[in-house]
Amino acid sequence: MTSEAMPTTAGPDWHRRFRGFSWAVVIFTIGVVVSGDIVQATESGAGCGEHWPRCNGSVIPAIGNANTAVEFTHRIMTTVLSLGFIALLYGAWKLYGRGHRVWGATLWATFFLITEILLGAALVLFGWVDEDASWGRVIADALHVVNTFLLVGAIALIAWFASGGAAFRIDRDRRTDRLLLGSVIVVLLIAITGTINSLADTLEMSEAVDIDETPIAAVLVSIRGIHPAVAIATGAGIFYAMTLLRDSVSGLALRLLQGVQAVIVLQFVVGILNIALLTPLETQIVHLVLADTLWILLILLTAQMLRTDAPEAAATDRPRVAVG
Repeated sequence: MTSEAMPTTAGPDWHRRFRGFSWAVVIFTIGVVVSGDIVQATESGAGCGEHWPRCNGSVIPAIGNANTAVEFTHRIMTTVLSLGFIALLYGAWKLYGRGHRVWGATLWATFFLITEILLGAALVLFGWVDEDASWGRVIADALHVVNTFLLVGAIALIAWFASGGAAFRIDRDRRTDRLLLGSVIVVLLIAITGTINSLADTLEMSEAVDIDETPIAAVLVSIRGIHPAVAIATGAGIFYAMTLLRDSVSGLALRLLQGVQAVIVLQFVVGILNIALLTPLETQIVHLVLADTLWILLILLTAQMLRTDAPEAAATDRPRVAVG
């Protein structure tokens, strides 16, 4: 993303409206992500048949069962989000100009939204839904969850930059930067193992899948313990990394850091409840919302701590990789 600010002629009211709208899009995006998780958890991926973008061959289908209602609702929410992105693109271009970091973040977010839609379409068109147990589905689900997190992070940065957040840069030679970048990568790893774990649960609970006769499903079910182990170990690692950074932050950065640590603790509690209660839909939703919250807080903490106008950033002469 470019970091040069461009002068704008629009009044402060329009900038305030864009800022509020962008934060609303962040929240709505989390809702879309949750609706997608409900689609998988309720085995509603084929609720619209093998039709895309139409649902059961119609623009507005007859809602004959709950699966169709769930899948169609998710598609409607995705459509609304896409319309919101058109407004974001127009607002970012009109209010900030093409050289501003808000515009750059909006372009990246739009790219991830397009790939998100294409991945969702591929899941439907290739039949990688419901009781399907194939490596294609495993790979597509992993790519889908990574892309979803990148989408959420990019949208959060639109709102962050529109709220006055400065550009930020990453220097891999600095300890602070490595700890933050490592934490971001670890969250993505947890997300990948989590989506594989969720797929294993879906297949095991499906009456149409015989685990003993389905090798891929058997493998997925047998490695379900990896996600809790990875989540506990790496979650503790992120918590410790935040502790190491604690003495070097204050103000907003400190509040974001404390938020990251608090969400990690909540995730541990909800994760244990999720396992103890045999992964009911309600705790899965809470678990996912907390995961998105952790990701957003971590992205914003990184942006705040590595901002280019910070005193520590100006003190180093080492070249840095531009991110914001």
